[in-house]
Amino acid sequence: MNTEVGDRLVWELMNEMSLKSRMVRKSYKKPMTTTDTPQKLNLMKNSDDLSGVLTTDITYIQLMNIDWVYLATLYDPEKRRVVSYGLSSEITKEFTTSVVVKALRANSKPKMTRSDMGSQYTSSLFEGTLQNAGIDHSYSRKGHPYDNARIESFHALIKHELIYHEEYRTIDDVRESIEWYVNWYNNERISSRIEWLQAS
Repeated sequence: MNTEVGDRLVWELMNEMSLKSRMVRKSYKKPMTTTDTPQKLNLMKNSDDLSGVLTTDITYIQLMNIDWVYLATLYDPEKRRVVSYGLSSEITKEFTTSVVVKALRANSKPKMTRSDMGSQYTSSLFEGTLQNAGIDHSYSRKGHPYDNARIESFHALIKHELIYHEEYRTIDDVRESIEWYVNWYNNERISSRIEWLQAS
């Protein structure tokens, strides 16, 4: 049963329990990347089979001095696990490719990798790395971020559960924070969720 309460009661209860709301600090306009590459193959169109598929994308993290740090993640949407990730102060094809190489070195070889049409992911370096490893590359459609919704959802989650509540001064601060979160997400958060579902 849902019960409606007023703002005053919420304030009184929070004050009684010494609780304070967390405010998300204002973010400055993030840098943008563009590509003129024509639309490439969308191999996952109308497919719900996620076995052997890893998705990848980049998200932006702002430091206190207004500089940006970039988080690139390779994510398993079927197992809901972060396979590998990387941090950089620049968005380059070498940076995004290194996240895939890291996964391959750890013997995590998917049948297919899904990305958007960003210039880093359409680069010859990134595509060549996948091709040499025998991995198919599927692209989401331009202007359709929901094609890559699972990695977008993970990045939204890590921002709301962690990043928006931290004050990062250096990339090393970000690295320490992300390392903790990924370890917790992969090893504890999902297990807790499964236990909760089983108990429901």
